[in-house]
Amino acid sequence: MSGDSFNPLEVKKGEKKFGYVPIVDTVAAKFDMPVGVVNGVNDGPTLAVTGGLYPTEYCGVEAASRLYQLLDPEKLSGRFITIPVMNMNALQFRVPGLNLTSSSTTPVDRGRINSSFPGDPEGRPTQILAHKTFNILSKANYHVDFRGGDLNESHLVHTIVLRAGKDTDETGETMAKVVGYEYVLPSTPEIGHTRPGTMVYELNNAGVASIITESGLGYREQPLEEFVELHISGTLNLLKHFGMSEGEPTKPKNQRYLNSKWNRAPAPVSGIWTATADYGDIFEKGDVLGRITDLDGSTLAEVNAPISGIVHTMFPKRVVHKNDPLFLLLEIEGKTGY
Repeated sequence: MSGDSFNPLEVKKGEKKFGYVPIVDTVAAKFDMPVGVVNGVNDGPTLAVTGGLYPTEYCGVEAASRLYQLLDPEKLSGRFITIPVMNMNALQFRVPGLNLTSSSTTPVDRGRINSSFPGDPEGRPTQILAHKTFNILSKANYHVDFRGGDLNESHLVHTIVLRAGKDTDETGETMAKVVGYEYVLPSTPEIGHTRPGTMVYELNNAGVASIITESGLGYREQPLEEFVELHISGTLNLLKHFGMSEGEPTKPKNQRYLNSKWNRAPAPVSGIWTATADYGDIFEKGDVLGRITDLDGSTLAEVNAPISGIVHTMFPKRVVHKNDPLFLLLEIEGKTGY
């Protein structure tokens, strides 16, 4: 790792370079941000991907790193930019191990980067990080944020697209389908992960079509290959769709929308939690999703589905208190038509 100046926007056509962009260098804090650029020999658009907005969502970090190795400028039209880890300070301190509110929290100032865009060059370290990241990503035509389950989540594979009445809405919707996952989750500015101040919202607001790919089991700190590959294959589909590489995208067999209304299933009692349903499981209203027991094995309570739908997130806890979150559940809607 080097603090030497590196400008990813100056990588020339036909070149492939990886370096570190200095973010903060003061007596109070010092950290950089890794960026890789593959600039194709032929003209074309710019596609950027990011990992490590939440640095313990490790599958996205791994996929963003591998794509730099995988792509060849001789076979690329346009420019590919990858930021494997946006928040290096949080990765190095293995947040949320410091009991911070989220793994997007920067340890040096406790700022939430995914509430800080488009950033402030004269602000605190997290605001400077958001500003410098945004300055790179805003030069792209398209952007994908690689996400997945965090350390406390067992998480459904899907894409997220912002519907906000912006010029990028249609392109973002197409991108979310072309990635090729089975489920697409529309979102709005009223929902937390796409509200104003988030990277996806502010990039779309700046005219960059930006979506989220969710793939990975966060509680598995060693990334599982199948989830890493889903981020990679989805990006390769986008490169083909935009004419940046040869070939046709692989289409899903039965892609469907998810309803954006969150349905929560909390613990009805305290005890030992055993889930019988996990991410991606489809159920009917009233079905048993798990049970809470005493240490003698007797059942204290069953957890029943409040709706018919699919498990978006199972929280893999063992000991639970009453009202602890156990599941996030979504309803399945119609086919996307892709």
